[in-house]
Amino acid sequence: MKIFKYIPILLFFACIDMFINQDTHYDSLYFSGGAWIEVAKMDSMKLSTDSNDFTIQFWVAGSDVYSDDGPALFSLINTQDKVKLALFRDSGDSTSLTVIANDQQTKINTDVLNWNDSNQFYLISLLFSNTAGIKGYINNSPFNINGSVDVNDTKLMLGIKANEAGTIREKFWYGYFDEIRLWNTLLADSTIQYHYENPNKFGAYYRYTENGEKIDTYLDSLIGIWRFNLSKPAVIIEDGSGYDNKGTIYTISSDYTVKLSDNGVK
Repeated sequence: MKIFKYIPILLFFACIDMFINQDTHYDSLYFSGGAWIEVAKMDSMKLSTDSNDFTIQFWVAGSDVYSDDGPALFSLINTQDKVKLALFRDSGDSTSLTVIANDQQTKINTDVLNWNDSNQFYLISLLFSNTAGIKGYINNSPFNINGSVDVNDTKLMLGIKANEAGTIREKFWYGYFDEIRLWNTLLADSTIQYHYENPNKFGAYYRYTENGEKIDTYLDSLIGIWRFNLSKPAVIIEDGSGYDNKGTIYTISSDYTVKLSDNGVK
């Protein structure tokens, strides 16, 4: 059995006690309930006023769940406390995902997932828009959900079902986040297939082809990428997209910790 190396990060509403400092490079964050990451209002992350197409991606693994609640990968709840969009695993079913869109719940049953295997990382992708239906992928296996979603009046919460006011905080994540990406576009099937086959690459070409021809790229729509390959504890998770959409780690009390781990997608 693989032994994971952890460093506890003690947090209480963005306060931190960083009592260990090592040069070791880690690959993921391990959440064991009671902690989450807040990012920003979706309005502020748009590339333009009419950019309402998004794709959110997770390289993620599960673990044992010590709660009856189905842990949340992310949630978007508006100021009227309506769940515009959220994604969960079922605490009692290790092979399924649940999507809530406009307060309507849909369970996705699959033979791809096994959330009880903490060594198995999955690429979970969810494409959503205010003009098109919701489409998702577990690795490269697609699923569809009827209905569009308007997420303008929401804040991105990772690893929790929560609203910006803090009056809703539940369904905390149990497991590992290796990397989370947010795009201001609906990624193509072929792009998601490429991401699944190449966890450490975004595309076969970036700005130029092999012949030196400059090309337009969907990489311009990457508005948030949060990598958890840290070398020491941190409260602020930097955004590698260039748009400075930093995430902040919180816990509901000092009894909960977020830990650095060398477990990650291979």
